Amino acid sequence: MNEHNTIKPSSLSGQVRLRKGYQRFFQSVVSLLILLTLLTSCSLPQVSAEDRIFLDFSLDFLGEYSLTQPTQFNNYSIGHLSGITYALPGYNKSTAEGIYFYALADDQKENLARFYTLKFDLTSAAQTSLNQITIENETQLKDQSGQPLSLTTTHPKSLTFSPRNSLFIATENRVEDQSLPLIGEFDLETGKLRNTIPIPPNYIPTIEDGKQQLGISANSGFKSMTIAPDGFSPGGKDPFRLFTSTETSLVQDTDTDGATKLRILHYVIADRSSFLVSENLYPLEADETSPPQLVDIVALNQGGYFLSLERSSNSGQIYQVFTGDSTDTSRIASLRGELRKVQPMRKKLLFEFNPLNISVNSLTSMTLGPRLASGGQSLVLMSEDDNKTPQFLLFSLKQS
Repeated sequence: MNEHNTIKPSSLSGQVRLRKGYQRFFQSVVSLLILLTLLTSCSLPQVSAEDRIFLDFSLDFLGEYSLTQPTQFNNYSIGHLSGITYALPGYNKSTAEGIYFYALADDQKENLARFYTLKFDLTSAAQTSLNQITIENETQLKDQSGQPLSLTTTHPKSLTFSPRNSLFIATENRVEDQSLPLIGEFDLETGKLRNTIPIPPNYIPTIEDGKQQLGISANSGFKSMTIAPDGFSPGGKDPFRLFTSTETSLVQDTDTDGATKLRILHYVIADRSSFLVSENLYPLEADETSPPQLVDIVALNQGGYFLSLERSSNSGQIYQVFTGDSTDTSRIASLRGELRKVQPMRKKLLFEFNPLNISVNSLTSMTLGPRLASGGQSLVLMSEDDNKTPQFLLFSLKQS
């Protein structure tokens, strides 16, 4: 018989070793099952789908600066400043070095529609702070024929810096002179109106039997305006996106229990034409003591994300806003009542102003500024103190 084909019985010691190996294997499996059971039975933090769509931002207050000097420029008082925007370097014809902003003036004492060029001194030591703001120039707004725009017919409310050496400026309609709202592009150097953006018909105030039935409420024009950063191309030749909104609801969108539904307009600004792309519902926070207002919006570098600034007489907040899945409302005649089939923009509270102990009722504008030495993006807000002196609030915006 071939010994290689003979099956020999295993020894007793080999059988013992085999049984011990099986025992260790089964013990490991049981231990693993017990561990998995313990892990799955623990109370893990639940993250909603809505929370996952927001970016991980933090917003830190760095300080404030009051524009007490000078109180006049070119023999005119500085007065009320209604809007501020940052001049991105390389997109205007100025070669002066420094950090520049433009501030819109709507003080009717001098009857001049104008904007100021402001130079900011931001130095960084242990902490970045606003050390000084200098007014370097004043530019009067003019119509397309070159005639000065009077505040009796034009009431500017908001502005935003564009990549083609210009400012887009919006005005409000006023009940006393029945003026119409306007969104126009103005030359940075001359202040002359270049062209206007078409406003949807349902925004134009319509009066019947002495009562407004349609459009923007009196003295509540396009208060918010921003241009998406990804549209800043060399020479400003590529199309870019502009967003704007009124500060309160349109008349046809106002519910009986308050005005909390806004429409944010999304335009594409091309070389020779501008057109409306879409419109989305922005829900204002309800306030039982005073009407809420949307003060300003800022488009972020991440597409579909904004910051929004809201206020009422006793509160003020900055929100992160997501627009990616919101419904286009441009074909909806009225937003009154319950809107089950309309997805509004989504909001998440980012900053509450009450701990700062400032007058939130006087917040007037907001803009992103230059990147700070600490790595954060600067955010500048404008307001007024009790003496109507312009104030500037500096924040650092960081993303984890």
